Amino acid sequence: MRPVTATRLNELRRAAQARGRHAAGQYARRMGSRGTITLAEVRAMRIMLDRYMNRPEFRAPPDTKVETVRARFEGGQVRGEWVERPGAGARDAAVLLYVHGGGFVVGSPFSHRGLTSELSARTKRPVFSVDYRRAPEHPYPAAVDDVLRAYAWLLASGMSAEQIVVCGDSAGGHLALGLSPRAHRAGLPVPAGVVALSPVVDPTMAMSRRWLENKHPKAPLHYTDAGRALMEPHWRGVAPADPELLLTNDDLTVMPPVLVQASDAELLTGDAEHYVESLNSVGGKGQLSLYHRRIHVFQVAHRVSKTASRALDEIARFVDSLSETHEPDGLRD
Repeated sequence: MRPVTATRLNELRRAAQARGRHAAGQYARRMGSRGTITLAEVRAMRIMLDRYMNRPEFRAPPDTKVETVRARFEGGQVRGEWVERPGAGARDAAVLLYVHGGGFVVGSPFSHRGLTSELSARTKRPVFSVDYRRAPEHPYPAAVDDVLRAYAWLLASGMSAEQIVVCGDSAGGHLALGLSPRAHRAGLPVPAGVVALSPVVDPTMAMSRRWLENKHPKAPLHYTDAGRALMEPHWRGVAPADPELLLTNDDLTVMPPVLVQASDAELLTGDAEHYVESLNSVGGKGQLSLYHRRIHVFQVAHRVSKTASRALDEIARFVDSLSETHEPDGLRD
């Protein structure tokens, strides 16, 4: 058998990737046509995502400290894990509350541990990654209740709201952005800031579909249909215009400073743009950073992508700026 050359190996890889994209596109068409997803499909996706995100280029490094949390609190349970890298400060000083993505149906603190570990390293903060209940077994409002409960639990531990920055990606970005209005309605102070990575703002995908039709009229729409079908088990029975669902209908005047990162070429670009525009129109402090031609939640590839690494550096600077804002004048350099 003759050895396979590097050129031939690259050709085989590209062919495999093309077959994978074709298969994914066909599956998205079928799921979008059905308008929903089965529990069996969800369970398979959960396993595949956890395995994929545990590949060497994505998994957390060996020096990551992980502590599982299962705590009874306010008639429910706080579930999640503390993720800390060497150099992270004390948990009673300043923390990140992380909310993983996955369409409200897949994803876990384990699948996102590589990202939360790196956020801990770059921000020098412990990260509490909340393990919220997922649909279809636990539809709305289970996830939003769990995220709010985790935030209240951190406050009850003696931490002030100014010491907490909330971060989330995709559907977790939806939960992270929605936390401040929910906390305000519950009589709690809002966190110091929010970081949202490629956030879902409208889980019905109507906003994404309009953006795609306006910006890329020849682009296929089956991926927006598939996204809607993926998230439908979470919001089933909730009115599309409900502020808990369509975040731009909520009270944005209570929002702390917000950093939104997204690609300029993904389905949720329009969600990111519209949310920041809506926030700033009511006097909020919203910052939008669009990265050119990146994939959805590209930050997970920080080890192999310089762009992703720069995005995490931007997050660290944003988090640092919030700490400076809340320091007494006499303590600033």
